[in-house]
Amino acid sequence: MYVEKLRTPLQITAIYILLVGLSSLTPGIVRAVFGYDVKDTGVLLVLAGTFLGFGVVLWTIAGDVGKHGGLATSVVIALVLEILFLLWGWIGGMFTVRNVGIPVVINIILVVWIWSAKK
Repeated sequence: MYVEKLRTPLQITAIYILLVGLSSLTPGIVRAVFGYDVKDTGVLLVLAGTFLGFGVVLWTIAGDVGKHGGLATSVVIALVLEILFLLWGWIGGMFTVRNVGIPVVINIILVVWIWSAKK
């Protein structure tokens, strides 16, 4: 039962992270989706690759929760780190509420969903 409850939030998290990675491939897409003007395309590509790679790992975890479900706590920690860094960027004036609002809300929902499914 716990395995099935955990599979769906992990799959949704994987899809979300893969979409973030795809939306980070070009400055034009980032501007359209997040309203942020990219200043360093090289850093953006590294970020996109990191998100895409993390999404693949998440998809693998979700694909065999019986075997990899113990990594759910690590997934939650990774999402919390994303939240903290987004908020740090907002507080530091690097991002606007438009840049961080929806991603922070989505990450919080995913953290709560995964954590509650873990129990």
